[in-house]
Parts: sequence; structure tokens; C-alpha cells
Amino acid sequence: MAKARLAGKDPSHGNPEQLVSEQDRQRMIAEVAYFRALERGFGNGGSPLDDWLVAERTINQALPSPQQQRDELVAYEKFRQAVRKMFAETRGAVNADTVRQVFDKAAEEVKKTGEHTVETVNKIATTLRKDMANAAQKMGPTWGSFSEKTADLFDVWHDRGNLFLAQAANAVGGWLQEMGVKREQQIYHSGEMAYTGTFECVGCGERLLLRTPAHLPPCSKCRKMEFRRI
Repeated sequence: MAKARLAGKDPSHGNPEQLVSEQDRQRMIAEVAYFRALERGFGNGGSPLDDWLVAERTINQALPSPQQQRDELVAYEKFRQAVRKMFAETRGAVNADTVRQVFDKAAEEVKKTGEHTVETVNKIATTLRKDMANAAQKMGPTWGSFSEKTADLFDVWHDRGNLFLAQAANAVGGWLQEMGVKREQQIYHSGEMAYTGTFECVGCGERLLLRTPAHLPPCSKCRKMEFRRI
């Protein structure tokens, strides 16, 4: 099996780079603009300029600039740390409301710093829900495969015992269902934050190893933009 390509830098000292070259960015914008024009039947309303501007905004939102990457990395770390701390402080029985309250309170804490836009915090929240869903999926319906490697944020509960873990599995599963997130393997997109680990391109199977939390780039082999965590 081919070795996974390395990516990711220390968010406290790293210097995020453009996720794609300017040439690739322009090509991607042109493709989005073309399909937008195709959907409306080319000459039926709209204009090539409008198509291009909309496509440009779409790609810029999907593939954040280095400055936006830095901001999202910091927000992501704050969010994860807040959730982890609150989980560690949780005592007694847990249910879906427990998980929801922790997640919502952590989001509010990051927003209250005033250092990040609501849009950034919401984007990070979406990624963190995926992280939690993937951890739940790896551990199984009753978290029978709970380990330091699979548990991710839930590893703060490693000493709580099997009864608590089974209860927590139901709690997290119920919360994910409330959020409309399936407790199964989640798809990550290029330009989206992701925690450390190995990711596989949905298109061609090329693997990418994140050594630190980072934004996923397009696949280096086929340039597609969807990955699954493995």
C-alpha cells in the first residue's frame, strides 16, 4: 500500500498556505461558472460575468485563504478544548441533552471571545460534529471498541467504566440524531477543517495524513474534493 501523503502544520506556529495554486483556483472557478451557465441554459437570463462572480465566491468560500485558515484553526482548537474540558467535568448520568448543552455552551464561549465571526464558529461546529460522529462510528453502537485511538474527544471518559460508556454511546447517538447527523462515517470536503489522522480520497483512494489539525486540500492525484477518514 502506498504511503499516505503528509499534510498539516502546528496551528500555533505554522504558516498555512493556499490550498490550491492560483492556476487551479481559476480553473475551478471557470468550471463552476460553466455548469452554472449550463443549468440556466446559457442564454436564458443571467450573464457570463454574473456566473463568474458567483463561481468565484463559491470557490473562495470552499477554499479559505491562509488568513482565514489561521482564524479557523484557532477557533477549532478553542472549540475542541472547551468541549473536552466540559466533558471531563461531566458527572453522573449523561443523555442527549447533556451532550447538546456541552456543545452549545462551547460554541457560545468561542463566540463570546469576539475574535471569530459567527460564520467561522458555525463552520467549525459542523466539522466538530463530523469528528464526533466518526468517533462514535468507530467505537460501535455501545462503544465496545473504546480506546485512546478511536475515542478522540471522548477519551476523557476512559476511566468511567463500561456502564457509563454504554450510556454515553446512547447519549451521543441521540444528540447526533437530533442534529440530523448520521452516526456513520462522515465525508469531509477540501477546505474543511479536520483533526489529525489519515483520510482517503473518495474519488481515487489516494491517502492523506494530517499530522496536526488542518484544512484538507484537494486530492493531489485526481483533484477531487471529498475524503473519508480511515
